[in-house]
Amino acid sequence: MNTDLEKGFSTLFQKAKENSLKALAFLIPHIRKRPVVSAVIGAILLFLLITMYRGSGIGEDAMSYYKVTRGDFLVSIVEGGTLQAVNDVTVRNEVDGTSRIIYIVPEGSFVKEGQLIVELDTELAEKELNEQLIRFEDDKADHISSETAVLLTESTVESDIRKAELEVQFAEMDLEKFEQIEKEQEIRNAQIEIISAQESLKLAEERLEWSEKLTEEGFETKSNLDRDKLAVTNQSLGLEKAESVRKMLSEYDLAKMEAQYQSALEEALSELDRVRKQGESRILQAKAQLEIEKRKLELSRTKLAQHQKQMAATKLYAPQDGLLVYATSPHRYSSESVIEEGAVIRQRQAIVKIPDTTEMKVEIKVHESHVNQVKPGQMAFIVLDSLPDNRYVGEVSKIAVLPDAQSRYSNANLKVYAAEIVIQDDLPDVKPGVSARAEIIITNLEDVLTVPIQCVTTVKGKQVCYVKALGSPKPVEVEIGLFNNNFIEIKSGLNSGDRVLLAPPIHSSIGLDGAVIHTHEEVDPEPSDRVGQPDRSQRNRDQQNERKPSGERGKNRPRTVSDS
Repeated sequence: MNTDLEKGFSTLFQKAKENSLKALAFLIPHIRKRPVVSAVIGAILLFLLITMYRGSGIGEDAMSYYKVTRGDFLVSIVEGGTLQAVNDVTVRNEVDGTSRIIYIVPEGSFVKEGQLIVELDTELAEKELNEQLIRFEDDKADHISSETAVLLTESTVESDIRKAELEVQFAEMDLEKFEQIEKEQEIRNAQIEIISAQESLKLAEERLEWSEKLTEEGFETKSNLDRDKLAVTNQSLGLEKAESVRKMLSEYDLAKMEAQYQSALEEALSELDRVRKQGESRILQAKAQLEIEKRKLELSRTKLAQHQKQMAATKLYAPQDGLLVYATSPHRYSSESVIEEGAVIRQRQAIVKIPDTTEMKVEIKVHESHVNQVKPGQMAFIVLDSLPDNRYVGEVSKIAVLPDAQSRYSNANLKVYAAEIVIQDDLPDVKPGVSARAEIIITNLEDVLTVPIQCVTTVKGKQVCYVKALGSPKPVEVEIGLFNNNFIEIKSGLNSGDRVLLAPPIHSSIGLDGAVIHTHEEVDPEPSDRVGQPDRSQRNRDQQNERKPSGERGKNRPRTVSDS
């Protein structure tokens, strides 16, 4: 209230000064002609000005003190912010590495869903796509060749196994034939040879006997007799040979032949086992190579899909209808290029934003002194700078948990928290980025005392107000409550009608540097020896007090805040 009064009288005095200068400029020629009359008129004007000044009640008292009043107190937080869309779709660069913009829709254009909005340079992406297509075709051919090799290997192994199985079957048949037929037949043949040799020997002996008789009687010649004797000798040797053959067969040759047939069967079985294992190994190798080629083909296909996606990513289309806005970096000293044709952008860099203006919000920064009072769901009122005569209802939707890091670039000691207020009323055709003011309603207190927030100061750790008194203002301890940007609630310590100093005096007892220990407080810098035990200096003082008279004890104890 006093602030508005001061502004009104300041404006009044400024106009009076201007009018006085104009009147003085007009009267100067007349004053020179009639100095006596002019002096009288000047004295009258000076008297009128003094009277007006005194009658207005604007003096040192009105300008320095505020009258405490009781009434309703709206606790709210007013912060400036920016109008943004709740649903803001960001289009980013998805091409690997860096890319150059060769075409972009002008900022501020209204785009339709599916419309081409950004086109990037395709030279590198097209080159990599063609190279990957060649590699993919080579890997595809290798995969087909590996599949054919597996089929051929399986067929060859199957044929080799069948051949080895047939050899085993033949060996088994030979062994069975020998054991059941050939062995007995060989023995029978040897016996037949012996019988034949015996019969031949008997015939030869009978012929020799007749030849000897005939030779004695003179009917046979000596040469025929010798021939018959030789025949007996030959037949005797033949019988001996046949008996020897039978003995070798029964004792050696038949066992040897059986061992050979048995060995042939075992060798055939071993060969079958080797063929099977070798076949399995060859098939596994062929299948392993096929699996390698299959994975290479899948990898090549994946890379081809990625390069095709990269090629498609060089053309960006609008995901929804809306107003197109160029994206800017939130970092003050960012090295990212300005979005324009010819600019080089990195991967995942935001290029444009397409906000949905059907639902809007205001983004504000709440100072740390008020952040504990702001909660989601609180009502707020918003005024747009472009439409100062209209007020819109909103609701707090989000408050950040940690301070805003970007605000530290301008002021390292500034701690503000980002908050969002969703506007619930229908807005006219406004664009994002418009400046706005939001007033968050904390509560509405009824019938409370309030004073301007600058009236309250801290003296020795206590909140006080300087109340007007005889002589000089005196500090009165007060209990404070809620506050806003201009006023603060006084729960106790003041009464309605009290006049408090608007600018508290700077006194030596007021700690402006934020020190925890007061100026006149005595503190022993020596730490205590043990937790829970008095320190050394305190023990020395206690011993000295014991030696002193009872009236002098306690004079040298340290002063505390309550003592001062």
